Amino acid sequence: MYTGYLGLGRRTRNAKRLIQVLHVLVRYGFADLLRRVGFHRSLPARLLRRVKLLEAPAGEPATFGERLRAALTELGPSFIKLGQVMSTRPDLFGYDISVELSRLQDEVPALPFDEITPVIQDALHAPVGALFAGFEKTPVASASLSQVYRGLLKTGEPVAVKVRRPGVDKIIEADISLLRVVAAWLHEHVRDLEWLDAPGIVEEFARSVRRELDFEIEAGIIAQFQHNFEGYEDIFIPKVYPELSATTVLTMDWVDGVRIDRFDEYEARNCDRKTLAVRGCEIVYDMVFEHRLFHADPHPGNIFILRDNRFALLDYGMAGHLEKGDVALLADLLLAVLRQDSAECLETLLLLTPGVEPDDPEALQHKIADFIAFEARAIIDRGQVALGLERATEILREHRLQLAPRFSLLIKALATIEHVGREANPEMNIVPILQPYVERLVADRYKPAQLLRGLQQNASTVRRLTQQIPDDLSHLLRQLRRGRFRIQTQDPKSGELPRAIERAGNRIAFGLLSGGLVIGSSLLIVSPPPLARVGIVGLVVAGLLGFALVLAAVWNRRD
Repeated sequence: MYTGYLGLGRRTRNAKRLIQVLHVLVRYGFADLLRRVGFHRSLPARLLRRVKLLEAPAGEPATFGERLRAALTELGPSFIKLGQVMSTRPDLFGYDISVELSRLQDEVPALPFDEITPVIQDALHAPVGALFAGFEKTPVASASLSQVYRGLLKTGEPVAVKVRRPGVDKIIEADISLLRVVAAWLHEHVRDLEWLDAPGIVEEFARSVRRELDFEIEAGIIAQFQHNFEGYEDIFIPKVYPELSATTVLTMDWVDGVRIDRFDEYEARNCDRKTLAVRGCEIVYDMVFEHRLFHADPHPGNIFILRDNRFALLDYGMAGHLEKGDVALLADLLLAVLRQDSAECLETLLLLTPGVEPDDPEALQHKIADFIAFEARAIIDRGQVALGLERATEILREHRLQLAPRFSLLIKALATIEHVGREANPEMNIVPILQPYVERLVADRYKPAQLLRGLQQNASTVRRLTQQIPDDLSHLLRQLRRGRFRIQTQDPKSGELPRAIERAGNRIAFGLLSGGLVIGSSLLIVSPPPLARVGIVGLVVAGLLGFALVLAAVWNRRD
């Protein structure tokens, strides 16, 4: 255990940052959690003194989720984004924590305009005054990764200019490096957390935040949304200006609207709450079932109302993409819940997980059957489909099964837009809005053109397989003739063997050293006084080493 922590310390490039993270976690009441994963036992003493690991926090918020949200906010942009990614994974962390983390306010004090100007000029190769007819120096929004300004084009149109904060990419990369080391250590040493796949969560976070840092990717997503919603009169997708955009700068149409939850503005803008509630859900369902590219965070701050029941979507940094098969699985799941088919529901749920079998299939089957029999009908009768999906996901979590990230992101988006719709119209029933999409998708499978396409795909797969089999058999026979054919097996506990050997080797070395000290000191102790005193010291050191070995053996048994 101790050597594992020393390895963690050696691999951590920024030890000071690790100390800061631990210190903040302890201040917000997570000392007990750190003890449970073993951090309190074997970190170097100087680290323990620095973070004051055993001190109780003062005045922490009431719930685990609130404390975690506050800690991540204090730790800065990387951890705010990590919390936002965690909020999309209720299958891993539970809905209470996910809901709390979804409230993370990605708002920080704005940087002075003098620090932002060089970013714009370096990206667009010209002074700000030469690029825009007007540019307000006070940002209209300031987030951990970027700041947004209102500008005026030479042609007179108002635009929003999103600028990446200088140096934030280096901060993010340093924190990703630290998180990778910590996640690898947790995955290797804390068995209760193996099913969470901490390294996988960090990699998912790294992909997500790197996409958000590259505004050219966001510009491409916006362009695709514009194409998908071409012809829709009630939704406005802002246009990107490529000549005024780059990796660190994104210039797009200014949206003259207010948040969808500003109900006091509806009458002045000639908007109807019930109409917008239904249409908002339909637009997200169009994204999912028709376009297969969806806005992954449709919370009220990202949906603006304009005039005459028109919408505008903001912030395309977090988007999700689905394959045709993914949409078909989602339709099967929703249809199984609507039809109260527990067997189909379980089979489909397992297909949404990344190939991991449940530890207790029968218990999971009974839990799903009980859910369909006693809970699903009541939930559906109340018109709360997202609540049914959340409950099914919670059952997976109870059995240590996790959804593939894209499905978790999708379910969060569906739940978010349903919640937004219910805020606008508390009496809204989501079932009649969603059901036509599901039924149309299922019906499309049996159209002659679709069946023919499926047969062609299967025929193509069979053809490739028959072409590949002779080569594979030939390769196998060559390996057999040369004596190179091997069958590899892996013991799930084989990773513990090197650590056990290392511990045993360390103890043998310490034992030999202690024994040598005893023998040498015994010879010296009968010598004249100066050497005798050295012998006494040697015996004391040998005794301490022996005592340490006994403690280590006892402690290892406890672990």
